[in-house]
Amino acid sequence: VSDIGVFTRPENINGGKLSGIELAASVPLNLFTPALDGFGVQASYGYTDSSIKPFADIPSFEIQIPGFSRETATLTAYYEKYGFSARVAARHRGKFIAEVEAFGGDREFPFVRAETIADVQFGYEVQSGPIKGLNFLLQINNVNNEPYREYNPTTGLDTKIDKYGRTYLFGVTYKF
Repeated sequence: VSDIGVFTRPENINGGKLSGIELAASVPLNLFTPALDGFGVQASYGYTDSSIKPFADIPSFEIQIPGFSRETATLTAYYEKYGFSARVAARHRGKFIAEVEAFGGDREFPFVRAETIADVQFGYEVQSGPIKGLNFLLQINNVNNEPYREYNPTTGLDTKIDKYGRTYLFGVTYKF
């Protein structure tokens, strides 16, 4: 074993607090009128605060825990009846510090802008007859084509923009 070299590793330190609140609701809309039978809404909101500063040893580098978004939210509207199903969903997360692998395996911590990603899903299940149980499903993820954007917190300018595009998925299943 050689005694020449440098070894670094993450280390837990004393101090810090993490607290927050999450609110969630799932509401079938037929509670308000029978005309909305099959329709519904699901929503959630989360707010978290942290005094943990993992980079406290770097002067004037006041950032939070990598991957930590102060605010997150989701909203889904749906219809499910007579074998038909449709969903429109959006999820939002506030700006955050990412932890990514850089060249040579080192870790980098870029600042990432807030993002809101929307998805849609449509389905149908055959309800009767010889092919009862046959299901069709179409999903489109990132329907709004939201990019991943890193930025410089000093200048406010984007430093990297990745456009992943939409993803289309189609499936057929049969249950008997």
